[in-house]
Amino acid sequence: MDETKKKKKKTAECCGYPISIFFIVVNEFCERFSYYGMRAVLVLYFRYFLLWDDDLATSIYHAFVALCYLTPILGAIIADSWLGKFKTIIYLSIVYAIGQVTMAVSTIHDITDANRDGTPDNFTFHIFCKYFEFDFIFIFSVFILILFAIKNRFRHRGSRYPKREHWMDWADEKYDKLLIAQIKMVLKVLFLYIPLPMFWMLFDQKGSRWTLQATTMSGDFGAFILQPDQVQTVNPILILTLVPIMDRLIFPLIQKCGLNFSPLKRMTVGMLFAAMAFVAAALVQIEIDKTLPNFPSSSESQLKVVNIYNKTLNVTISPNKYLLIYSFESSADYMTLDHQDITVSLNTNPVITKAFSLIKGGRQTLIIPSNPTLMYLQEDVKSKPKEGKNAIRFVNGWTADLNITNLDSIEPSATSNYTLVSHGKRDFVLRHGEQWCEFSRKFGFGASYTFLIPSTVFSTDCESKTEVEDMKPNSVHMALQIPQYFLITTGEVMFSVTGLQFSYSQAPKKQAGWLCTNAVGNIIVLIVAELGKLPKQWAEYVLFASLLVAVSIIFSIMAYFYTYIDPAEIEAQIRKEQGLEPEEKEKETLEMEEKDEGQKNDQEVKKKQDIRFVKIRLCWNMLIYTL
Repeated sequence: MDETKKKKKKTAECCGYPISIFFIVVNEFCERFSYYGMRAVLVLYFRYFLLWDDDLATSIYHAFVALCYLTPILGAIIADSWLGKFKTIIYLSIVYAIGQVTMAVSTIHDITDANRDGTPDNFTFHIFCKYFEFDFIFIFSVFILILFAIKNRFRHRGSRYPKREHWMDWADEKYDKLLIAQIKMVLKVLFLYIPLPMFWMLFDQKGSRWTLQATTMSGDFGAFILQPDQVQTVNPILILTLVPIMDRLIFPLIQKCGLNFSPLKRMTVGMLFAAMAFVAAALVQIEIDKTLPNFPSSSESQLKVVNIYNKTLNVTISPNKYLLIYSFESSADYMTLDHQDITVSLNTNPVITKAFSLIKGGRQTLIIPSNPTLMYLQEDVKSKPKEGKNAIRFVNGWTADLNITNLDSIEPSATSNYTLVSHGKRDFVLRHGEQWCEFSRKFGFGASYTFLIPSTVFSTDCESKTEVEDMKPNSVHMALQIPQYFLITTGEVMFSVTGLQFSYSQAPKKQAGWLCTNAVGNIIVLIVAELGKLPKQWAEYVLFASLLVAVSIIFSIMAYFYTYIDPAEIEAQIRKEQGLEPEEKEKETLEMEEKDEGQKNDQEVKKKQDIRFVKIRLCWNMLIYTL
C-alpha cells in the first residue's frame, strides 16, 4: 500500500508561505493603493466638484463603501461556478483598472469641465469596481440547508417524534453531519455578528464626516500644511504603531496580571473606544461651531453695509435698523432679517431712499458707492470656502478702471467676483496705466474678505486700502482631531483584528459574515444621514456614540453566554464517527487517533499562520493607506 501512495508535490515556500502568495500580495498592494487613494478624496470630490451638500456626499460615500463589501458575492459566484479564484482575481483586476482609468478620464477638463470652473458641464461618469473575495456557494448552501431543516422540523412536529439536540439536526436526513456541524458553528458566530455593524457605522465616518469636519479647521503645522483629506493618514500610522504594541506588550501584560481578557471582551472594549472617539469628535465640533458664522435659515436674510462714500453716513433700514458707518468702513456684522423687502435711507442732502428685495437664505452686502444714488446689493458667500481656501473680492473706490493681479479690470464703484486663494502669503498688484502699488496679505484657512480700494490708494502706496472680514478664518487646529483618531484606531485594533482572530478560531467559514457587517454599518450611516437631519453635527456624533454604547452592552451580554469551541476537534470527531464501519472501529482506532492528532496539529498550525497573515495584511494595507 505504501508503494502505491503517490507523494504529494511539495509547494515552493518562502517565509512559511507559498510563493504564489507574494504575487497576490503585489496585486493587493496595487488594489489597496488605488482604493484607499481614491476613497480618501471621494467625499471632497462629491462636495466640491459635484457641489453636493454634506449629507448627500456622506450618503453616496457610504453607499459606495457598502457596495464594496457586498459585491464580493458576485465575484464569489464567478470564482466558484466559472473561472476559479485566481482567474477571477486577474480578470476583475483588469475591470478594476478600466474603472479607474474611466474615472480619471472623466476628470479631464476638456471632457467634462470645458470652462474649468470646477463644475461638470454636462456629465460625469464613474465606474467603481472592487475584486471579490469570499465563498458565496457556502452561503447559498447554508441558506438551503437551513430552509430544509425548518421544513423538516415543521413536518415532524408532535410528541411522537423524538426531540433533536439542535434544530439544525432535522436536516441530517438529507445533508452530511459534518456540513451540519460546520453550519452550527457558523450560525453561532453569525449570531454574535448581529450587533457588529454599529462599530463600522462609526469607524467608516472618518472618511466622510471627519474629513468634512477637517475642512473647517486649520491645518497649519508650521513646517508643513496638512490638507483635510490627508489627516486620515493618522489612522494607518497609528495602526502600524499600535498593532505590535498591543500584540507584544499590552495583551501579554494583561494576561500576566491574571485578567481573563478574552477575544469577545477585547471586541467590547474596542466598541467602547470607538464610542469615546465620537464623543471626542463631538467636543471638537462644539469648539468649531463657536467659530463658525451664524448663517441664515431658509426663511431669513442677512445684510451687511459697506460705505465707500467720502463721508460718514447714517443708514436707516426699515423698519427699525439704524447704523452709523464711517467712510470706507462697514457695519460691524451681518444683520439677520426675517423679511425680504426693505427700504434704505441715507442722511445725505437731499435724503436718498431706495427699496431693495433680499434673497431668502442668502447673505448680501449693500454697497454705497461714491455716488450714493447708485447703491446696490452684492451677493456674498453663504458657506465656508471649499477646501479650506479663502474667498476674496475688491470694491473699486478709485475714479477709473482698476487692474488687480489675476483679476479682470474692475470698473469704478464696482465689486469684483470672489477669487479663491490658498493659505499663506499672497501679493497683489493694483494698476491703472502707469500708476501702480503692491501689498501683501497672509491668509489662514476658510476666511472671506472684501478689500475696499479708496481714491487715495496710489498716493499712499496701497496703505489706505481697507479690509473687511466677512467670515473669520478657521481657528480650531486639526491637531485636535488626533485624540479621536487615536481612540478610533485603538478601537479598531481591539475590535477588527481580534474579531478576525475570533472568527478564524471559532468557525470554518467566516469572512462573508464579517464583510457584511461592514456593509450593513455603512448602510446605517446612509440612512441616518438622509433621514436624521439633526440640526447640529455634534448632536449626530453624540447620537452615534450613544447607540454604540447601548449596542456594546448588548454584545457584552451575548458574549457572556457564549461558549468557546474548537472546530478542529469537533470536525475530527465527526469524521471519526462517519469514516469507520462498526466492525472496523476496534481495528483502526489507534491509526485514526494518530491521524486525527496529525490533522489537528496541521489545522492548528494553519490557523496560527492564517491569524499571522491577517495581522500582516492589515499592517500592509495601512502602509499602503499611508502612502
